[in-house]
Amino acid sequence: MLSEEEVLRRKAELEERRAWKRKYRRRQIIFYSLFFTIGIIVMVFTARFTYYRYAAVTQADGVEEGRLLVLFLGTDDKLDASSRADTIMLLSLDTNSGDVGVLSIPRDTRVWSPSRQRWERINAVYAHGGANLTMEAVSQLVGVPVRYYVHTDFQGFQELVDILGGVEITVEKRMQYVDKAQGLEIDLAPGRQVLNGEKALQYVRYRDGLGDISLVDPFGDQYGGRVERQRKFVEALASKTLSPSSLVKLPQLLTSISRIVDTNLPWETMLTLAVSAGKFSIDNMQTAVLPGNSQVINDGWYWIVNDQKAAAVIDSVVKGKPEPLQLVVLNGNGRAGIAGQVSDLLREYGYTVVSTGNADHYDHATTLVMTAPRNVERVKPLAEFLGASIQEVEGVGAEVTVIIGKDFNPNRERSVGI
Repeated sequence: MLSEEEVLRRKAELEERRAWKRKYRRRQIIFYSLFFTIGIIVMVFTARFTYYRYAAVTQADGVEEGRLLVLFLGTDDKLDASSRADTIMLLSLDTNSGDVGVLSIPRDTRVWSPSRQRWERINAVYAHGGANLTMEAVSQLVGVPVRYYVHTDFQGFQELVDILGGVEITVEKRMQYVDKAQGLEIDLAPGRQVLNGEKALQYVRYRDGLGDISLVDPFGDQYGGRVERQRKFVEALASKTLSPSSLVKLPQLLTSISRIVDTNLPWETMLTLAVSAGKFSIDNMQTAVLPGNSQVINDGWYWIVNDQKAAAVIDSVVKGKPEPLQLVVLNGNGRAGIAGQVSDLLREYGYTVVSTGNADHYDHATTLVMTAPRNVERVKPLAEFLGASIQEVEGVGAEVTVIIGKDFNPNRERSVGI
């Protein structure tokens, strides 16, 4: 039996060992925390360095500084190499300004494949050479190199929508379709509603009498069909993804990315996009369909690109070059000929006026410059030039409506700043 003195000595030794272990654990925690923090800092700086190095290259290629081009590909099955791309979109992201451009490319678009040395549909290019040949063809199409892609299938799309808790969108009409061969059954009621992953997939896959894509208004450059619905859904999906309730789910999304998508994006770039997520907003998002029209060539239907219109859309949506402001000048004070006088004045100083007319009434007390939120900074010189106030309205693009109010003074001294 141990003496009381021996018991006390052993207790002291035990306490000393425990104290040493606690001290060791604290040192381990401090070391690993410091190591983790330094790792994160190094990762962020590496991501920034990689991104800015890419930005310098893309700027030399004719893309505005800071733009990252990523080709999005949606197919039936990620593992089926022979499947054709059902959805093709080119994303242009700017982590500095938060601007986003999305160009929808119809799957029947006739493109030149450099590797295959032939003209063919872009979804056939994917079936023959996967993402690499498709990026090559899209690079040829838009005139700038596209180096990165993100590829997912129907299952991955459904999972993404479900992780976000569904996406709210207006189903414009009753959508019903059954294809037993594909195992496809679509049944959507019209109206504003939240679509879960399964229903969202039905919405973007539905084809009506307009088919995949159709130019429904050649004068207004309006398109209909499945590609147009997919473009609208992307806007709704982006709005949900960038909402505060969804940003908290970003870690869950990131952990699911490797399972949901296949991509060649470097982890440094993905980290930069995740860090910059708060900068993006739906107000800074611009979407468009690649302009063109349907045409039969060698007994096959193709989407033939309108080169002139496509060049303007690519400059704005893909390359990030500001689209020239398109001004509509309206008479809001009742003075005869005032809209024409102001239009002539604006044209003289380099502004583009596309039409003139009368406002809804002649009792506008003040002159207004009305445009979408994304154009506010750009129209400030115009508002100062006219002595006008700026009013934000819903819309996209570079459309600006000028309403001449009773306070307009054609003889006031003006400084030009277009």
